[in-house]
Amino acid sequence: MNASALLRLLQLSSPSLPIGAYAYSQGVESAVHGNIICDENSALEWLNSVLMHGLASNDLALISHAYGSWQACNFESIKSLSQLSLAIRETAELKEEDRHLAKALLRLGAPLGLEYPADLKANASYPIVYAYFVQSWQVPLQDALLAFAWSWLENQIAAMIKLVPLGQTQGQTLLLAMDESLSAAVEKSGGVPVNRIGNSLAHLAILSSQHENQYSRLFRS
Repeated sequence: MNASALLRLLQLSSPSLPIGAYAYSQGVESAVHGNIICDENSALEWLNSVLMHGLASNDLALISHAYGSWQACNFESIKSLSQLSLAIRETAELKEEDRHLAKALLRLGAPLGLEYPADLKANASYPIVYAYFVQSWQVPLQDALLAFAWSWLENQIAAMIKLVPLGQTQGQTLLLAMDESLSAAVEKSGGVPVNRIGNSLAHLAILSSQHENQYSRLFRS
């Protein structure tokens, strides 16, 4: 990767990117509330499960397909992938998060020199918009996928540090422990055909639904 592409990828992956990803826990808050995540070991089990059985065959697979569609200027494919991405969000909370992140990232397009096709904005989905940014900046696909997975992981661990609570050092230990899993998830995502995109994490969907009505919470629903 050249220096320019690397810098843009770092910018896109930074926690300071103003899209509001930090405001969502994606089920972690409910899992902590239900004592499913209670220490470092249970946190690691959660992260591996959601990464390999959720993110790899969901968002990462969508990015992989959308990247090729953007390269080919196949806008019909982009429309279809955007609709699919929104359709596989299993709860209102998860769907609203996806829409919110997409809109926030789209607002950064013009200031950063990118113009997303106007007729595709209405049903924009975050992984598809992310694929547009990285492909436009000529970031290699594998690097873009790894960075996306890393950002997701960092956000999950940041939520756990606030909620479990875990210490900052334990958070760094978890990041290190997930190295091989991140690479495995990226590799898995490349072999997922469009008709197999999605996940089967029923318990995560239940926890997300419960979070919408949770009595006390730190994260957005």
